[in-house]
Amino acid sequence: MGLLDGLNINAVVLARLLSYAVLVFFSFFIFVGVAVMKDKYNGLCVLYIFGPVSNCNYAMAIAIIFQLFYALYRIVILFLFKIGKFTTDMFLFSDLMELVHLGIDLVALFLTFIAACILSAGHNANCGKYNCTDDIWVSPSRAAQAGAWISTIVWLLLFILEFLYMMRHGKIPFLPGARAQQSTTTNQTGETPQVDTMPADQHSEIKY
Repeated sequence: MGLLDGLNINAVVLARLLSYAVLVFFSFFIFVGVAVMKDKYNGLCVLYIFGPVSNCNYAMAIAIIFQLFYALYRIVILFLFKIGKFTTDMFLFSDLMELVHLGIDLVALFLTFIAACILSAGHNANCGKYNCTDDIWVSPSRAAQAGAWISTIVWLLLFILEFLYMMRHGKIPFLPGARAQQSTTTNQTGETPQVDTMPADQHSEIKY
C-alpha cells in the first residue's frame, strides 16, 4: 500500500496535468498526420487501398474531441486548482464529477485504441500488397500511428492512476469499503468528540 499512500491530491493533479499535456501534444501527430495523408490524394483516404473516408475521419475526430478539446478543458480546470483559484469544495471536484471524468477517460482510451488499430491495419493492408516504402503518404501515416499508440498508452496510465486514487480515497461507491473509507474521512475532520461527564451536583455527592 506504500505506492497508494503516495497518491495525494497534489501529486495526482500534477500527474493529470502532465498526462493531458502529453495527450494534447500527440493529438497533433494524429489529426495533422491524417490530414496531410488525405491532402496528398485530394481528400481520399489511402488506408485499406483507398477505403472509406470514414477510416481517416474517425481517427481525426477522436483526436480532436478527446485529446484536444476535452484535454484542454481538463488542463484549464486542474491548473486553476493548482494555483488556488479552485478548491475541492467546488462541484467540479465532487465525487460525482470525478466519476464522470474517470468514465470519459475510459471511453477515450477505448476509442483511441480503436483509432490506432484502424490506422495500423489500414497502413499494413496497403504495404502488404504494394511496395510503399517511398510513397508520399507513408511518413504522415506513420506519424499518425505513433501518435495514436502513444496516446493509447497515456490514456491507459492516466485511467489506472485515477482509478487507484479514487479507490484509495473511497470515491467509487460501488466498490467494497467505500462507505467505510468515507466514514473514516468524516471522523478525521479534527473535531473533538463529545464525552459525557458526570453532573457537578452528582459528583459532589460521591462519598469516599
